[in-house]
Amino acid sequence: MDWSSFTKGYFLNRETLVAVLLLVDASVPPQKIDHECANWLGRNSIAMTLVFTKCDKMKGGKGKRPDDNIKSFQELIRESYKIHPPWIMTSSATGLGRDNLLLHMSQLKNYWDN
Repeated sequence: MDWSSFTKGYFLNRETLVAVLLLVDASVPPQKIDHECANWLGRNSIAMTLVFTKCDKMKGGKGKRPDDNIKSFQELIRESYKIHPPWIMTSSATGLGRDNLLLHMSQLKNYWDN
């Protein structure tokens, strides 16, 4: 994975980090960089929430549906997680998942505050 040492160091050493929101484009099949990132976070025991974006779209008209791409991605990262990380489907065009994402971030903040 071609992450900068700064980014890796931030995730590994930030004492106040509660979770990482990993944005994954659901309109395309799983991408290698997203898979590597999710697995790296899992191997390093860094809490993560998967935020699948563009859940209202299909690229190219003949590709897989976002639901299929999400399922494929979740299967790819299963090996790095004892408990599957939480995930939220979103779309900026339709507003899908907006309230769920805001609620999730609020819960993470409340967890940290307590």
